[in-house]
Amino acid sequence: MKGFLFSVLCLVFSVCLFSGCEVEQYDDTKVADLDFTLLAQEDIPEQVMNVINESKTENFRKTYTDKDYLYIIIGYGAQPTTNYSIVIEDLYEAPNAIFVSSMLKGPSKHEEVVEKETYPYVVLKLNYSDKTVIFK
Repeated sequence: MKGFLFSVLCLVFSVCLFSGCEVEQYDDTKVADLDFTLLAQEDIPEQVMNVINESKTENFRKTYTDKDYLYIIIGYGAQPTTNYSIVIEDLYEAPNAIFVSSMLKGPSKHEEVVEKETYPYVVLKLNYSDKTVIFK
C-alpha cells in the first residue's frame, strides 16, 4: 500500500512539474499610492450590492469591474453590535498587482451600541485596472 501511495504522489508531482503548473509571484514593491472613493451605500452600483448581499454574513474580500471602474469590496461578516468600522490601512499599486490591507475596528468603550447583528463592509471605487488585487 505504501508503494502504491508513493507512486501516486510521484505521478501527481510529475504532472504538475511537467505541465507548467506554477504559482504566480507578485512583487509587492510599492510603485504608487492609489486614489479611491469610499462609496456611500446609496452610491454602490446594484451589481456590487448583489455581491455584498450574497457574502455579507461571512468575512469576504472581492472585486468587481466594469468598463470604467474597479470596485474593491471588503466585509467582515456578522458582528454582534452596531458601531463597527473598517479602516483601510494601505492601498497601493505594485508592478503586477494592487495590494490592499484593512482592519475591523470595534466600537470604543465610550460609544453607545445597540445589541443588533450588523454586517460591516466597505466599497472602494478606483479607476479601472486589470491587475490582480491582493488582500493582505
